[in-house]
Amino acid sequence: MDNTNNARIRTLAPGITAEMIAEQTHLFYDPSTGGGYASFQARECLYVDGQHQAPMGDYDILQVQIGDIVAQQFGAGLVDPVTGADLSTISTAGLMVVIKAAYDALYNARAVALAAAAA
Repeated sequence: MDNTNNARIRTLAPGITAEMIAEQTHLFYDPSTGGGYASFQARECLYVDGQHQAPMGDYDILQVQIGDIVAQQFGAGLVDPVTGADLSTISTAGLMVVIKAAYDALYNARAVALAAAAA
């Protein structure tokens, strides 16, 4: 993990780093406008000789308007860990489409399971 250019990661001592990790991420969508915002709740986590330790301190909250980042691509150099698909061309708008599709599929699967249980 390269922490030389990453403000989320700081070296505290040899073999000890602190990394700000968003433990909670919430997406707020306004269907009337197609906009919304993302809110990341992060806390610092310690790593001692590469081993994760308990989170430290209060949450740091970062909020961004979806409209401000809709065209941005954050996956440079990343691949999907399951399919191996290149994630470098996925925009925030594309991510929102995937999240909506996931909700649709999961909601409908739950509806089918509840109907089967009631039958």
